[in-house]
This record gives sequence, C-alpha cells and structure tokens, in this order.
Amino acid sequence: MARAADPSEFEGHLRDWRSRRGPVYRKLTDAIRTAITEGAFAVGTTIPPERKLAEALGVSRTTVVGAYQALRDEGWLESVQGSGTRVTRAGSAVPAFESAGDAARRRNTAFRGLIDSSGSAISFLGLHMPAISPAFEEALAETARDARALLRHHGYTGLGLPILREAIASHLTRGGLPTRAAEVLVTHGAQQAIRLAADLLLRRGDAVVLEDPTYLGAIDLFGAAGARLVPVPTGRNGISLDRLAEAMTRERPRALYLMPNYQNPVGSVLSAAARREIAALAEKHETAVIEDGTLEDLDFGTPPPPPIGAHSSRARVITIGSLSKLIWGGLRVGWLRAAEPILSPLSQLKVMNDLGNSPLSQTVAARLMRKLPAIRADRREQLTERFECLATELSQRLPDWTWERPTGGLSIWVRLPRGDSEELAAVALRHGVAILPGSMFSPTNRCRDFIRLPFCLDPREIRDGIRRLARAWNAYVPSRERESVAALQHVVV
Repeated sequence: MARAADPSEFEGHLRDWRSRRGPVYRKLTDAIRTAITEGAFAVGTTIPPERKLAEALGVSRTTVVGAYQALRDEGWLESVQGSGTRVTRAGSAVPAFESAGDAARRRNTAFRGLIDSSGSAISFLGLHMPAISPAFEEALAETARDARALLRHHGYTGLGLPILREAIASHLTRGGLPTRAAEVLVTHGAQQAIRLAADLLLRRGDAVVLEDPTYLGAIDLFGAAGARLVPVPTGRNGISLDRLAEAMTRERPRALYLMPNYQNPVGSVLSAAARREIAALAEKHETAVIEDGTLEDLDFGTPPPPPIGAHSSRARVITIGSLSKLIWGGLRVGWLRAAEPILSPLSQLKVMNDLGNSPLSQTVAARLMRKLPAIRADRREQLTERFECLATELSQRLPDWTWERPTGGLSIWVRLPRGDSEELAAVALRHGVAILPGSMFSPTNRCRDFIRLPFCLDPREIRDGIRRLARAWNAYVPSRERESVAALQHVVV
C-alpha cells in the first residue's frame, strides 16, 4: 500500500527551497518536483493536505494551492476527492522532455494517428486534406525549372526566403493587418510557431490563458513547457469576455492563446468588437497574445474580421498562420508575425532549433501565395461539397445529434444527446471508425458529451464513416442503458 508523507517529513525533502528564485509558489513547485524526481516520494505517495503543509512551512494556503495545481498540470500529482493528493509520476533517469513527449503522445490520439495510423478503416481524427490541385503541381513544376539558380544558394534561410516573407506580409496586409517583411518569420507550420512563442514567453509555472475547449496540440505544447493552464469557457460566440477579463485580472498571465477564426474545435468566429476588447485587455494587463489564424483562409464565402493584432499598436501580439490547411500539410510552411523587438528573439530561437526551412518548399510556397484567391475558391468548393455530404449523412443516420452549420473551417462540433464521448469512441473503434471525444480538447476534461467531426475525407469515405458511426451509436446506447438499469436494480436490492 502507498504510504502517506507527514508535513515534517515532506518539509525535510524540500531542502533550502526558500533560497530559490522567483515567486514563492514557484519556489515551492520546483522544490516538490525536484524531490519527486530524486526519488524522495514514490508513485502513489499521499502528500500533505494544502492547509497542513502551509502551516508547517509558514506560508499562505494559496501558495501551496498554486504549487499543487502547477504540479497537477504537469502530471506529477493528482487529487481525488476523499483520497487526498498523490504522486502519479516517478522520478527516473529519463529526461523530462522525453517523459512529457511520451505523455502527450499517449493523450493526443490525433497526432498519434499521424504517426502510427489509427488502425481503423475510416479515421475522423485529423484536420488535413490532400494537396490542392492543379495549383500545387504547377508551382512545383515552375520551381523545378528554376532549380539551377536555386541550388546555387547555400540552403540556410534563417528567417525565411525574402520572396516568401514579402508574400506573407502582403497577404496579412490584405487581410487587415498591415505588415512588413521584417515582421515575418517563416516556420515549419503553425505547430512550430506555437512552440517558439511558448519557448519565448513562458517559464515553468507561468500562467497561460486559453479557451476551453481549444486546439489539443496547444494544450500539449503549453503543458510540456511547464505552464499553468488557465482555461476560459468558449462557445459558438467565442470566448467568454467576462470570464476572460476575470482570469486576466486574477492570474496576470504571461500569455493568452486564442483561435479567433473557425475555432478548433467549436468553429466560432470572434466578432470585430470582441477582438478590439481582447486587444485592450492584453494591453491593460501587459499580456502577450498568441493569435492562431491557421484556419482563417477557409471561409465559406465571408472572410473573418481583421486579426486581433490589427486593433492595437501597443499590445504584444504574435500572429500565427500556415499553408498546411489551405494548400498541403506536407509543405510545412507557416509563419509568425510580430513587432521586430519580439520577432528578433523568436528568430534566434528558430535558427538555434533548425537553421531555417527548406528553400525548395519556400519557393513553392511563394509561388502558391500569388494564386491564393483562386486556391481559396477551389478549396471552398471542395469543402462545401464534403460538408454537405457529412450534413446529409448525419441528418439521416444520427438525427438526434445536434450541431450548428459552420461558416468556415474543417469540422463541426457535435453534441451527443446522452452518454460519454470517450466511451463512444471506444465502441466506434470496434466498428472500424476513429473519432476524437470532446474531452481531448479540454484542459479541464470537460465536453464529454461532444465529438469533433471533420469533413476532410472524400464523400465516399464520409458516407462509409457515418454509417459505421451510426452502427456504433446504436450498439453503444442500448448497452449503456442496460448498465444503467442494472445499476439501479442493484441499488434497489
């Protein structure tokens, strides 16, 4: 049986924790983490209640609460009502970054599916499409004809090829965010852009505000950085501005991560007024904004309002974009847009990480950006057809599932009439279809009655996938109802 550590013993393993640098709660967080990694407390050890440890250390209970929460967010501790707080992760010789990566990979079914394959005949896991055609093939052929001149370049591009940075700056300017090429850094997609922003802005224990639910890749990146996640509810009208203002005042976060356009997974689009208010809040609290615009070019006819960064010249806004969803994920071209004092350290981090993107990919991307209006129209037609196919199949086969028609993006946010989406996902796999339960997108494990359904597959696969999903639902609901009846009978007896 796992033992319980009394406050005096616990304090003895924290050594000279007060001499550490930073806020008191962070000093305590780092000291407890160190004690666990050095093997002082095995997995399953119950650590002292917050009040008792606060009394033993002579600090406020708020300090201990903050430390325990940070360690829960990092996966070192878990709290179970009635059982206390226990150590859940063992110290070992394995580097911390490797452990964090393994944990994220286990949790993140969507990314695991990219690496391992879900094993299902039909997968509704990822938001990714085949390359747009014929524009991509044309740009590739044009680049191949110019390869001789391109190959005379040494191949290390650092900030990115000037021609591509200019094209990105022009694209952002047309979208309402005046931008110069000197404010653009080319990245390996939006995922690397988010990681660079996190590395620049956050230290272990720093607070980052994000929507709940939100992009699951961001949850993992901020968690791996050791940030303290501060979730704020979001819905069809976007993030709750009242709750956001409260969180900003209470937490004084270092960063705010938002997806204003066709938010993944909810699909909401923030109004221009909401973007202005968020910019003002960020300016007031001196909080950096990480604005993820990955899906902004996937509108169904009405482009979204200008980015948050367009509404303030003083707020620190890092605007992220990518060609992965609009053109092709395999191109691996994204970007960061920020004021030069912010872009300079971001560029240093980028160069230290990989020395720059492939000039071949960047040249293809620059050619494609000249054709963006036509590419957007082609992709819109393709996505509209696939969405209509998904909508028809859902209305016919799963009419009691509820969702709202999107104005853009690549997926819909579907609410189940009853049951648990994690349980349904397990049943669905047995029927040959993989889905993502809503809890995967929630830092607080909410949204268990939701699933995200992409309309990225071709119509034939969509029809087959929804047929399988309907069979899974019909198998899941009766079995769940039988279990509920049996449990009720047991209580009665």
